[in-house]
Amino acid sequence: MVDSKNIENFIAAYIAKNFDKTAAPRKFEAHGLMRNFELDEVDFLRLYSQGKHGLETFSEMLMRLIEESGEKNSVIYKRANIDRRHFSKIANHVDYQPSKQTVLAFAIALKLDFSQTRELLALAGFTLTKSNLADVIISFFIEYKIFDVDLVNQILYKYNQPLLGG
Repeated sequence: MVDSKNIENFIAAYIAKNFDKTAAPRKFEAHGLMRNFELDEVDFLRLYSQGKHGLETFSEMLMRLIEESGEKNSVIYKRANIDRRHFSKIANHVDYQPSKQTVLAFAIALKLDFSQTRELLALAGFTLTKSNLADVIISFFIEYKIFDVDLVNQILYKYNQPLLGG
């Protein structure tokens, strides 16, 4: 396991290189398709062009990814710091709208790459941006394939950012 003290300098350098608090992500209103939509227009149009019936919901994609991982649901939701009742709500409500922290917790727990993480986030109406410090920190962990929600939360806490899980 990676010690948080050993990576703090790497994360500080990564933040200095990648965090741009002046860059605001472009917003594109989804007209009721998804709440809290953060995708830019190109990403939205790409997803929307797949058609409402052909597009997985967040819940459907999450359940598919868990099945593809070959691990039990309980292993994944525990690794994501999600309790059983919350997971049950997600699994049993196809139109469930999670928080961004919940989506990212599952992305880390499932050891998703950037592409898969962005797609899972998009289905919930979110994206990773360089203007959000928590997003930059989480991007560090994904880029360096450090998939430990507890360690991610230790660093997020150090920088006074919202913690993953729920």
